[in-house]
Amino acid sequence: MSYRRERFASALRNVVAGLIRTELSDPRIRGLVSVSRVEVSPDLRLAKVYVSVLGTNGEQKSSLVGLRHGAGHLQSLLKKHLEFRVCPKLDFRLDEELKESLATMALIDKVSSELAAKEAEAAKASEQQSKPVQDDTADKKNEAE
Repeated sequence: MSYRRERFASALRNVVAGLIRTELSDPRIRGLVSVSRVEVSPDLRLAKVYVSVLGTNGEQKSSLVGLRHGAGHLQSLLKKHLEFRVCPKLDFRLDEELKESLATMALIDKVSSELAAKEAEAAKASEQQSKPVQDDTADKKNEAE
């Protein structure tokens, strides 16, 4: 992405996040909604707004419906906040990267705990093997003398 588009996307993300918090009062928007990233088309006419919603799958879907319903209102508010010739059409999408990142972290934690358990078992086994085995015949010989 060009520097101009990156700056525009960053400004758009900040303003949209603020407007969602303060201006939208749709009852379908539940849970904590955060704008994770914005991708802008080369002509700046379309903005894909990726949001993450903390809540159940039903809350996520209803929040997304509410955001899509309020997109026109947000666009009219954006015209007032951003002084650009073109106000992009907002396309709200659910950001799945957060879920994937959390799932990946859970897998990493699981594998690391399994490895730690195996290492502990291996250390315990090697400790038991390194203990000297008492020779019963040597003990009996010492008793006889």
